[in-house]
Amino acid sequence: MSQTVSEPCDSAVQAFPSAPQPITTAPDFEAATVAGLPQWWRVGQQEAWNRFAALPMPKRKDEAWRFTDTTKLTLDGYTAGVPLSAAARQEAKDRLLARAAKSKAVAALAFANDEQLFFRALPGELLSQGVIFLPFSEALKTHSALVEKYFMTHATTLGGAKFEALHRAYCRAGAFLYIPKGVEIAAPVEVHHWIGESGAAIFPHTLVVAEANSKAEIVVHYGSLTAAKGGFSVGSVDLHAATGAKIRSIAIQNFDEAVRSFQTGSTAVERDGSALSFALNLGGAYSRVENKSRMLGAGSRSDMLSLTAATGTQIFDQRTYQEHVADHTTSDLLYKNALADTAKTVFAGMIAVDPGAQQTDAYQSNPNLLLSEGAEANSLPGLQIEANDVRCTHGSTGGPIRGEEVFYMAQRGIPLSIARRLFVLGFFDEVLHRLGDAALSEELHELIEKKYDRAA
Repeated sequence: MSQTVSEPCDSAVQAFPSAPQPITTAPDFEAATVAGLPQWWRVGQQEAWNRFAALPMPKRKDEAWRFTDTTKLTLDGYTAGVPLSAAARQEAKDRLLARAAKSKAVAALAFANDEQLFFRALPGELLSQGVIFLPFSEALKTHSALVEKYFMTHATTLGGAKFEALHRAYCRAGAFLYIPKGVEIAAPVEVHHWIGESGAAIFPHTLVVAEANSKAEIVVHYGSLTAAKGGFSVGSVDLHAATGAKIRSIAIQNFDEAVRSFQTGSTAVERDGSALSFALNLGGAYSRVENKSRMLGAGSRSDMLSLTAATGTQIFDQRTYQEHVADHTTSDLLYKNALADTAKTVFAGMIAVDPGAQQTDAYQSNPNLLLSEGAEANSLPGLQIEANDVRCTHGSTGGPIRGEEVFYMAQRGIPLSIARRLFVLGFFDEVLHRLGDAALSEELHELIEKKYDRAA
């Protein structure tokens, strides 16, 4: 199934087909049957649509949507299964060729409007060790029981139930990565999801299962092709780290700035395992992210990192939950936001420690750098502790660049716009340093700088 960028995808690895339809109408359930997908999937799809139809749209008075302008969440005007134009298809191929020249990924997948455009399979050495990396629709057919065991098994429960149900009902594109016991993948796998046409809706899914003492990294890019002015993305990421396993998940969100997006993340870590999730948030008119991480076994660890560069009238809404179930567990959350113009961010995070989770070490921090008087950062960190021998700290800060720092830059002839960019990059460096990957940090630096070039 391995292919070059210039070759069209074989129909056998396409996401199951469906005619274009508004996402406020029921999906084509028959399409999953025609595609040969398992019964459990088809039943779950129908049940999810019923949940979606029954649940009300969120309202600002709901505690889980506090500080959010819920009028930004309209689902009207978005269509799933929009065909790609020839120009969009060519642009995607050109981007993949450019990416291939500098990517160190050991395997890759790419989708636009949830249509699979490219698949580079794992090398034979990893396949022979039992590693699986497949388009999600293919994994449903060839590894049904394994996918069923881990797919969306724990809801984030942070307010987005209606959108999670919509994702489950329309989900068709994404990646499944499985790493057997004791296998380590030295290089990352990479996935691209693009909105390819204006008004298109996509439903990307990532499922990573790392068995005992295995190790892997996945990098997922979310973006828009040039013709796509606006659109809607409802995505989800499932990470499962077994005993002693290590997972790194990198998400780069760079949608067109008229896109609305909703993303959930669910992480489960067993004894002595670890999971690091990082997100760079650049694009979109309105973006909401809900991430829940559960430390299920003694010695497990979760690092939750995020950088958000908000400009113009962008809104970024972040909700997190760090749940310590077992004893001697660690979580460390650091979400940094830089806001310019009249941009707005919302952060609401909770550290929850169960009664048996003694010797928990949990940290949560949300620093905000305000680059203009009109920017608004709302921060609601919280603790819910039911054990008596723990160390849990949380906090948030918010403020502008100090006047003396601006003066120092001006004295050296550095324009204010350049000075602000340098301050943002310096502010973000703490998080980038924690990734421990110089090449990745350099790439992220470039994306952040391009964001400010566009906003200038």
